[in-house]
Amino acid sequence: MGTRIGERTTLGDVAEFDGGLVAVADRTWAWIQPNGGLGESNAGLVVGEGAALLIDTLWDERLTAAMLEAVVPVCERARAPLTDLFNTHGDGDHWYGNGLLGAGVEIVASAPAVAQMRTEPPSMLTRLAPVGTLLGIAGRIPGLPGADHFRGLGGFSSMLGAYEFGGIEPRVPEHSFDRERTLEIGGRTVELLFVGPAHTTGDAIAWVPDARVVFAGDILFNDVMPIMWAGPVGTWIAALERIEALDPVAVVGGHGPVGGVADCVALREHWTWLREQVLTAGPDADRLALAERLIRSSEFEPWRGWRGPERTLVNIARIEATEHGGSSEIGTAERLKLIAAMGALAERLRR
Repeated sequence: MGTRIGERTTLGDVAEFDGGLVAVADRTWAWIQPNGGLGESNAGLVVGEGAALLIDTLWDERLTAAMLEAVVPVCERARAPLTDLFNTHGDGDHWYGNGLLGAGVEIVASAPAVAQMRTEPPSMLTRLAPVGTLLGIAGRIPGLPGADHFRGLGGFSSMLGAYEFGGIEPRVPEHSFDRERTLEIGGRTVELLFVGPAHTTGDAIAWVPDARVVFAGDILFNDVMPIMWAGPVGTWIAALERIEALDPVAVVGGHGPVGGVADCVALREHWTWLREQVLTAGPDADRLALAERLIRSSEFEPWRGWRGPERTLVNIARIEATEHGGSSEIGTAERLKLIAAMGALAERLRR
């Protein structure tokens, strides 16, 4: 089960790698969604004796139900029902499917992730979608100032249309932790480690020592350009270094195919390079022009194959803000402005 190479992804693109349930170690699986774009997130499964842990759900209940159709039979064969769920962070594509888990499944996330979940329910996106559509229409009016930004919001809204947010009431985790928490899953130890703020304010990873597997959430985007909504970037770099120090045999990121230590190194090197470029350019640099110049430069070559290079604009903005004393928190208005600018950059890159 799951999308295969050549088939259409959730966003309607041609799948560039296989998806579905992928065994990464003994009694340890990843659920992979090609191509790792907006909302095409991954999840994980750890099966013990008489108990099993699910790591993340998906952006809507339709996608989560499809994942559970593959996961539940594995648990049944092992006589290990799902007993626990860990949400790696507070973005909806990693927890909006929580409502499909029964009351007997205990859910845990970091305290900052839970705080984010309480302020960003699915209804937020159902309200945003029609506004984005209207702005996209406005963006096609000839000569309208800022039309490329309006089209950017329209493009984002059209991608939201691939998901079904209406009527979802996901379960917010009942349990939270600040720095670390250890789960015992049928005789197997899973260590939950808080590594944020980075991608979001509440990022945490799951380390499965007996399998030597890390479920990194959105600390690792593999072959996909990451997007930093919180920061600072130094915390993200430290999180990657922490994963590397564990010396895992596999790292399941939040988006893209299953990776490893080399993929963490590539992302860490990208963040180090980008921070240097942003600090050199200074706070008064034109973000759009800077992002386009960096992406087109020869120095960008190691990461040119990553999907979604337009996200570089958001990353530049967040590095600027957090390197100069700004907060890791970002408001809805600022997020929408960055999404619009990201869409404008995508248009420039296509040209």
